Amino acid sequence: MRKIVKNERGITLIALVITIIVLLILAGITLNLVLGERGIFKMAQEAGRNYTNAARYEDNMLDRITSEAEGMIGGEERKFARKRTSKKSTSRRLCSI
Repeated sequence: MRKIVKNERGITLIALVITIIVLLILAGITLNLVLGERGIFKMAQEAGRNYTNAARYEDNMLDRITSEAEGMIGGEERKFARKRTSKKSTSRRLCSI
């Protein structure tokens, strides 16, 4: 009876060591995915920058469309004058993005 009890304790110890090793491997993989070169935090920062750039571009395009609409409402002379100035300012805005 004592031999069976001793063998069960050994199996329990081996199972514990294997479980700890597996948990350490999983923790290493998780840390790499979260904090690594292409980790979740870096991807979130990149997504934030992309969102900011897209919002800036959308604002510029909305300003351009608004000025063109105002030019159409204001008459032909104003429309052509705005087009000449808006092309230069639009290209400057697009280059800054």
